[in-house]
Amino acid sequence: MRYIITESQELSLRLLRRGIELEKIDELIEFQTEIQNPCTFEGPEDYADFCIGQGLGFYYCDEGYCDDEDDEDEEHNKKGPSEEMWDVREDVELYVENKFYDYLYGLYEDSNCEE
Repeated sequence: MRYIITESQELSLRLLRRGIELEKIDELIEFQTEIQNPCTFEGPEDYADFCIGQGLGFYYCDEGYCDDEDDEDEEHNKKGPSEEMWDVREDVELYVENKFYDYLYGLYEDSNCEE
């Protein structure tokens, strides 16, 4: 029996091979939920977008994100993510948004900020 791998399955396989690196991004986003007060944002969309953006920004060392020399992951800050992770950045962004957006939206809603 022959198997045909669809484009979405191939994408999933490409991301699964980078599980440890995806876990780092997950941790960065979770950290944002610990340090950011949802009630300081204009709405749940802003909160979700901010937390996801911060996690991705720190992981990929976007401009201004990895300048802290006291950071405990200093080795990552010097070289940034692997070349393979750069190659799949758009896929990673979509994966992270799909994984976290509803969760972060719910955290905002649960914090009763609009009362």
